[in-house]
Amino acid sequence: MKAGDRLVEQRLADALDLSRAPIRLGLKALEAAGLARGEPHRGFVLAKNPTSGAVQPALAAVRRSEQVYTTIAGDVLASRLPPDVTEAELLRRYDLSRAELQRLLDRIAAEGWIARLPGYGWRFAKTVSSPEAQVQAKAFRAVIEPAAIAQPGFALPQEVITRLRERQQRVFDGEIEKMTIGEIFHSGCEFHEEIIRGAGNPFFLEALKRVNSIRRLFAYRSFADREGMRRHVREHLRLLDLLEARHYPEAAELMTRHLQRPLVEGLS
Repeated sequence: MKAGDRLVEQRLADALDLSRAPIRLGLKALEAAGLARGEPHRGFVLAKNPTSGAVQPALAAVRRSEQVYTTIAGDVLASRLPPDVTEAELLRRYDLSRAELQRLLDRIAAEGWIARLPGYGWRFAKTVSSPEAQVQAKAFRAVIEPAAIAQPGFALPQEVITRLRERQQRVFDGEIEKMTIGEIFHSGCEFHEEIIRGAGNPFFLEALKRVNSIRRLFAYRSFADREGMRRHVREHLRLLDLLEARHYPEAAELMTRHLQRPLVEGLS
């Protein structure tokens, strides 16, 4: 590839065997590092030749940004940061340049767990840093997702079922051992959002996306229960079998049980 070539989300997702969500995050990170740029009606294009001397420092900057992002998420969840912070405090604490901090704050604000205050202050959302938020998000999903499957006219195209099954089967067969927390989270989000889309009601989908944007923060906690996550993926595959057979009442019941099980952070 060379500078000016298009970076097409779906092609990259297919080539890397990933969903589009982590690809989109990666493209935004490349844009922040100056390696890609967004253009109207074209999406992202490569800003620099991969062999240019500027690429390695830019990639190092991307890796550092991800490390700091994960550290901030952990600090928020562990209450190591106060609810209200100033940019000066964050600059000192995480040893960032002002431009680096601004890109991180813009990303976190877009994900819904921080909001700007007058001046140079920021406030972390209480709903994403409290243990109750996770329980409430889980309870909400256990209502809307089975209800979506039970809607008259619910239908999931065969090509969607096939694509989801192939992806979930690869995860179940061992890919999960190599996936990061973020990749596992995005895989679960994609699965559930595609299913709820089958209701044909945009309000269901938008509600789930909003809850998922809040849940994203919890996905950055470290955990080691990969076997527990494989059980969730096994249920994903069973759900697809029921949906393919159009056994919608049974699928709705299984979805309810699936979402009411003890939470494995970031996966369901």
